[in-house]
Formats: sequence, C-alpha cells, structure tokens
Amino acid sequence: MAVTTVSRQEAQGGSPLAPLAALATTALLTRAVTNRRPHHRGAAPHDLPGPRATRPPEPAPGRKPAAHVTTVLAAAYAATTARPYFHAALNPSPPLTQRAVGAGIRATIPLQATLAARSKGPARALLIAALAPLGARFAKKVSVT
Repeated sequence: MAVTTVSRQEAQGGSPLAPLAALATTALLTRAVTNRRPHHRGAAPHDLPGPRATRPPEPAPGRKPAAHVTTVLAAAYAATTARPYFHAALNPSPPLTQRAVGAGIRATIPLQATLAARSKGPARALLIAALAPLGARFAKKVSVT
C-alpha cells in the first residue's frame, strides 16, 4: 500500500507526504516483523503501555538462528526503501519519486524473506533473499514499475 501511494505521484511529482508516510510505514512494518513476542487472542500486545500479566517466553534454542535471520532481512528491507523514500520526501520530483517506487518494489523480496524466516525458517528465507541481487540486475534492464 505504501508503494502504491507513492507511485500515484511518480509521473508528475507532488507532495512529500506520500514518501514520508511510506517511510513511516516501512519503519512500523520493520518493527512489527522483528517483534518475536507472541500475541495471544484476547490479550493485549506486550509492546503497548499498561500492566503486563506475563513475561514473554524466550525463544527456543532452535529458533535463535531464525530470529537473527529475521532481524538481518528486516534491516535489508528497511535499508532498501529508507533512503529513496527519504530523498523523495525531501524533493518529490518525478525522478526521485520513481526511484522510491522502484526501491519499494524491489524491497518486497527482503520483506517476503523476512516473513518466511518467521514462519518457514532461515533456509527458505535465505533462498528467497538470494533473489534480491537477481531482481536488482533485471531492474537495470527493465523498469520494475
């Protein structure tokens, strides 16, 4: 949704609000996917203010590599989008907005890898992440937008 919002301005440029909103969304999404604390139905999430009835359990020893891979891939997702969104917010010209849209599209690979690390484990996540350089190479030949 963030990429689509920014892409609506890519031909003519426009307001810095869309890239700023996309940047904030990226930050919130990065935090959400790296948060390993469980959210139980009917219970408040642990990161909201208020009393805490229970302490979140530590990850199982076998899950620690997945947590590290998740964190690294989430950082790659944020790094792929942060700079172009920030530049488009500072100067919402068509070229910088188009660059931000392309970065947002390419960032779906590390985002999907992050989600895979959380649910399927680090092996599948790294397989998906290995597609990012291929996507970057194809983006130089064919417009991703």
